[in-house]
Amino acid sequence: MAGRRRDDEPMYVRIAESIRCDIDSGRFRVGECLPGSRSMAVSLGVSRTVVLMAYDQLESEGYLDSRSGSGTYVSARPVSVFAGGAPAAECVAVPGEPRLSRLARRAVLPALADAGPPVLSGEVIDLAQPRVKSDPRSLKAWKQNLMALLRRRDVPDFPELQGALALRKAVAGYLGIERAIEVDPDDILIVSGAQQARDLIARVLLDEGEGEGVGVEEPCHWSVRHTFEAMGARVVPCRVDAHGLDIEGHASALDGVRLVNVAPSFQFPTGVVMPEQRRRTLLQWAYAHDACLVEDDFDCEHRFGVRTSPSLWSLDRHGRVIHVSSFARSLFPALQLGYMLLPRSLRERFLAVKWLADRGSISMQQHVLAACITSGQYLRDLRRTAHRLAPRHRALHDALQARLGDTMRVTGSVAGGSLFVHLPRLPRSATGALMAGALERGVRIRSAERFHRMPPDHVTLVLSYAGISEANLRRAGARLAEACLAMAER
Repeated sequence: MAGRRRDDEPMYVRIAESIRCDIDSGRFRVGECLPGSRSMAVSLGVSRTVVLMAYDQLESEGYLDSRSGSGTYVSARPVSVFAGGAPAAECVAVPGEPRLSRLARRAVLPALADAGPPVLSGEVIDLAQPRVKSDPRSLKAWKQNLMALLRRRDVPDFPELQGALALRKAVAGYLGIERAIEVDPDDILIVSGAQQARDLIARVLLDEGEGEGVGVEEPCHWSVRHTFEAMGARVVPCRVDAHGLDIEGHASALDGVRLVNVAPSFQFPTGVVMPEQRRRTLLQWAYAHDACLVEDDFDCEHRFGVRTSPSLWSLDRHGRVIHVSSFARSLFPALQLGYMLLPRSLRERFLAVKWLADRGSISMQQHVLAACITSGQYLRDLRRTAHRLAPRHRALHDALQARLGDTMRVTGSVAGGSLFVHLPRLPRSATGALMAGALERGVRIRSAERFHRMPPDHVTLVLSYAGISEANLRRAGARLAEACLAMAER
């Protein structure tokens, strides 16, 4: 018998496929009686049961017809059929691609890397990808809390939709002490990171495909803009100055907008902090225009040398602020957990929409994190991280400043793990050549163009330094400055 033989398939499937090929090729003709199951088993060196299973498979597909007391015959219709009786191949043409929703057509996957070509060899200092090296003490505490949880008799089972009560209480306590944010645990929703929070906000507050307006900072992380664009929203970019978003300067463009996404405590990528008076003016605008504000609390725990102004959530008196934060950057990246502070009028709606996507984030992770927060370990980790970031920031900044002087401008040097660098004397068209030149000198860098909807006419860079030693940052700064000067001479 002819046919393909695949060793990873059961024997009866191989035999059935071989017989099917013989029928299709004409070796076994329609109406012909096949050898008996015993004879076939002997000739193939297998058990009779295997042959019977192969015959049953082919009969179910319409290739064979078993006649009691007579034998097994090749069917007159040796192809699978629809219920209507016509062969499948004769009923329809080959279908095209499945039809997609408007959301699916607008959604795109992020690029795997936007920081230039891959590094193949040599010692390269990578300032392109944000990397947070977890503190060994943090990991040790996490393991200890996890083992303690597993030893308990009442190990958590199914996750709670809103999030483990123990974690919500711990977050409320932490926010009250560290951020002066008074919040009830029932107003907290645990999510799988900031991206799920943004998706929930878009689904709850925007009608899909209706072109409703959303204000976003310019520049901002590209995922903020894309989340709202994928829902069909009309995104209104609002330029950020040295004090963040100025709502009075964008009021006319934001007329009719339902939602404004801001990061007042640490704006990414610029790093600027919005003063309290601008926050109060923003809230008054939201009340007057029946709009909601998303307060993105990105990376503001890692600040050094300054205290932030009161949060929008703390200043809000009419339930117009949704506060979003994540534990991933503040503890370790693999921990995909975050939280939202929700106005009570919206709590039930957010829970209903979240229920459609998942029934709650991983319960065991939440209980371990709650133990880390209540023990004080989480807060100690944050302060150690901020203590490490300040000298690293100075090392990179000073190394660049020493060579580039006033040909470089850095904004928002108060927190986080990145520098937002302007190079006004290098045109934006030189970005690719500068990245290549830096890589030749052993430094990988990232352009900030992707974070702009309307990029400036000069080179802008986002340099991530959190996971790099001070010595390497000094070397990287000197090499990058050399690449900038070489590019300027061209």
